[in-house]
Amino acid sequence: MKNLQEKVEESWQFNALATQTGIYNPGHEPKEAFLLLHGLTERGRRIYRKLLTAIPEGSLIIAPNGPFPMPRMKENKMDMGYAWYIFDRFEGKYIINKTWAISCLKEIVKISNPQKLPLTIIGFSQGGYVGWEAGLEIPETKLMIGLGCEFRAALFKSAPPFPLVAIHGSHDPVITPAKAMAEIETLKEKQIHCDWHLIEGTTHEISTGVVNQVKEVIKKYGT
Repeated sequence: MKNLQEKVEESWQFNALATQTGIYNPGHEPKEAFLLLHGLTERGRRIYRKLLTAIPEGSLIIAPNGPFPMPRMKENKMDMGYAWYIFDRFEGKYIINKTWAISCLKEIVKISNPQKLPLTIIGFSQGGYVGWEAGLEIPETKLMIGLGCEFRAALFKSAPPFPLVAIHGSHDPVITPAKAMAEIETLKEKQIHCDWHLIEGTTHEISTGVVNQVKEVIKKYGT
């Protein structure tokens, strides 16, 4: 009888039923749709509340929680935040990559936007990293706005079929403006344009200045 340690692990691929929570606002006779993607350990409800005033009234808004729960321990209770993927920054590798999250987002938009309204994706931090890649898989995507994130130039095989806009805090200690700008310069070398907006006095957050800039960008690109 062979030693169990000699046995190589197998893997299975299958379609499974899954449930994902979040905020859904169908709007009133909407002309466009918005997909809001929160940051690490946050929830769809938070980014929805932050950006609601920047989004045209009556729009269809989808703000899901990420597929991976992240327990947050507080003094007298445990609540739940979520992640879109799990990245080990010490080892520089993914523990869980973005594939599952992108697959979930495709299904969520398909279910929530049957009218196939033009879609703007707005992602903060980790939500920004996954947002543009999800946009490539969602045909309705017309605009991607990244807040406090990088558009990793090495991951772009070609220019996406929608505009990229980066909005960044001048005092962001998590993703510094210099780091984010370096990626944008590399994108330019690949003939990929990205609008850049620096918000003075803002750290790694969705500040009032960020919200106001999001509103202006949405107006600029229209329906």
